[in-house]
Amino acid sequence: MAKTFARYQLLRRIGGGNTGVVYEAYDPKKDRRLALKILQNNFLLTKEKKARFLRELAAARILEHPALARIHEADEFEGSYYLAMEFVDGESYTEVIARHRDGVSLPEFWRLILPVVEGIACAHDHQLAHRDIKPDNLKLTADGTPKVLDFGLVKFLDGSRSNEDSFQTMAGMVIGSAGYMSPEQAGGQPLDLRTDVFSLGIVMYELCAGKNPFDASNAFATISKILKATPLSLELLRPDLPMALCQLVLKCLSKDMGRRFDNAHDLLHALLAVKRKAQG
Repeated sequence: MAKTFARYQLLRRIGGGNTGVVYEAYDPKKDRRLALKILQNNFLLTKEKKARFLRELAAARILEHPALARIHEADEFEGSYYLAMEFVDGESYTEVIARHRDGVSLPEFWRLILPVVEGIACAHDHQLAHRDIKPDNLKLTADGTPKVLDFGLVKFLDGSRSNEDSFQTMAGMVIGSAGYMSPEQAGGQPLDLRTDVFSLGIVMYELCAGKNPFDASNAFATISKILKATPLSLELLRPDLPMALCQLVLKCLSKDMGRRFDNAHDLLHALLAVKRKAQG
């Protein structure tokens, strides 16, 4: 193998962002492929942040849900922190959306979104927020099972509102991807579980309409839209969809956190109610 990191053999780079680089890797000890995320060295600057990061990962590792990619290990090697996670070699929701320029069918929408919201609801039940939900972090396994990836940067919400503990930034970086941030994320404000609800709203809108409701020419323009613009109503783009679903998505996209669903569990119940009504 060309490179190793800790005990892992690095097979190929499969992604990267403002928090670190992700490799497909092989674990000879467990004889399995996995996704290895190596965090940037400036991501965790203080002992307190490092300790908190490991505590939050320990909490995330207990999550058990078919739609959540497992975290196998989190540790430090030669000064760099890393996450060893379940490897999902399948089509991302970004690719699914690209194949459906006018949006997916309603049955396909339910198939794609309900397991994802169930998985996020499982995390929310433990007061764990994902905070980087986007189509690139949602994949389908070979047998078509939806998976939520990159749950290694979750935040355990313990009620603290201090600047040190609020999780909108770490080492001065905003966590999240510009096109899928909540207004409070984009504005550097304290977050709660409703930030995930907003991001899920963007993903649902994109699955239905084939485009991001806040799409713009660059990240700054996108963030400006997230903070100020009202998305075009889904019923204008997809008159075939149930009105209740269109209204539900826009509720998730409310800039006022108080008007959104409180968590993914409440969102899931609302989605299931819309589905039951649509099926008669």
